[in-house]
Amino acid sequence: MVNAIDFSVVVPVYNSERSLMELYQRLSNVFKTMNKSFEVIFVNDRSTDNSYDVLKNIHKNSNNTIVIDLMRNFGQHNALMCGFHHCRGELVITLDDDLQNPPEEIPKLYEKIDEGYDAVFGAFHTKHHKAIQNTGSYFIRKLTNRIFNTGDNIRFSSFRILRKSLVDEIKSIRTPFPYISGMVLSLTNSVTNAEVNHAARVYGKSNYNMKKLLNLSFNLLLNYSSLPLRFVGTLGLAVSFLSFLLGLIYIIRKFMIGSVPAGWTSMIVLLSFYNSIILIIFFILGEYIARLLREISNYRQYTIREILK
Repeated sequence: MVNAIDFSVVVPVYNSERSLMELYQRLSNVFKTMNKSFEVIFVNDRSTDNSYDVLKNIHKNSNNTIVIDLMRNFGQHNALMCGFHHCRGELVITLDDDLQNPPEEIPKLYEKIDEGYDAVFGAFHTKHHKAIQNTGSYFIRKLTNRIFNTGDNIRFSSFRILRKSLVDEIKSIRTPFPYISGMVLSLTNSVTNAEVNHAARVYGKSNYNMKKLLNLSFNLLLNYSSLPLRFVGTLGLAVSFLSFLLGLIYIIRKFMIGSVPAGWTSMIVLLSFYNSIILIIFFILGEYIARLLREISNYRQYTIREILK
């Protein structure tokens, strides 16, 4: 019988060859101090540097790591989903590979989830990011709060701790565009924050850019919200009402003035009527599509080239 593991740590890896060994050593020291068993699941998201070689070396010299090499770059959240499918710990921690989420802050997350929550997000006192990244994080947080009706009470980050039962539910969601925070909020409202420190970047540079912000925003809006469809549908209803009103105006004008060109009124009325019908149809279809977005997609979240256990 396999002994139970207290913690699984999932780390998506992309071009972080210089920080990986230190990250593993610091994780080991933290859990040794806590007197807890642990495993680390490193998911290499097709790094272009020597990250995978470093991971293989870590795996060779340890007995509690799993290293997964993906076939292509799928993105941070897909890499996390891959790691979730290989977790065995009762509690699952996610953190970045750049050491800006200090492993020494893990006991703060553990202390909070031990109060009975399903998920705890690290809330940073001060974030050592560039202005564009802080702005993007603020926008995503506001958007997430709006979609899931959490107010401004919850702050989100990639530094989080989840119960294994919640992770098992997350794994059942097969969307090819996962957003972990959104998945958590769609499954439970037993969520809170723990105040943690955020470290300045020591190695390399951030992979965050405006393109990733836009992609995440679109994924969040289109896969976890019907807001765009409802906006278009509401706009369609408004335009359809104005089209009917315009048609009515031209009919009244025809009878009161009687000086409009031949066929003009009938053309305007017919165009207004049929455009209104089309827009109403789009509104109804939009409502159906909004519900279909909740269905499971058949696209793969990730594909694995190699696993080292």
